[in-house]
Amino acid sequence: MKTRSLRGQFVEGTVKRLVVDDGRLNVGYKVTSFVVAGEPAVAGNDCWATLCLDYDAPQNWDWGDNRQIGWAATHITASSLDAPFTVVDPDHIVVRDLYIQGRVGASGGTSTINYLITLEQVELSDDEVVLALIKERSQDDWR
Repeated sequence: MKTRSLRGQFVEGTVKRLVVDDGRLNVGYKVTSFVVAGEPAVAGNDCWATLCLDYDAPQNWDWGDNRQIGWAATHITASSLDAPFTVVDPDHIVVRDLYIQGRVGASGGTSTINYLITLEQVELSDDEVVLALIKERSQDDWR
């Protein structure tokens, strides 16, 4: 089993595409961890983010939306770090692309958010690919 990590930064309020699609539908990825953090130098720096399978997924947390598969939050002050909150849906496979988006509580809308995502590569049968592709779409998505 191969492990892959994705890490970097994105600007709050934007959607960043994390490319994991290698063109092979029978190879997917399972997210095993998802962590976000803002800048420690900013007092009261609460940040939260959503990991999504679709660019158009809502930014607010919606655990009923199949396109959202991970949720993370962190609270950092100049003198302390609260335990990060993170939840990843254990029943998902990323077959195509992965997206991240989020917000920083005390900022004016241009702060950066750091992220670290760990993925495990999985081999899929043709039937598993079809089910993963269907599950990527929200049940109320009409496209």
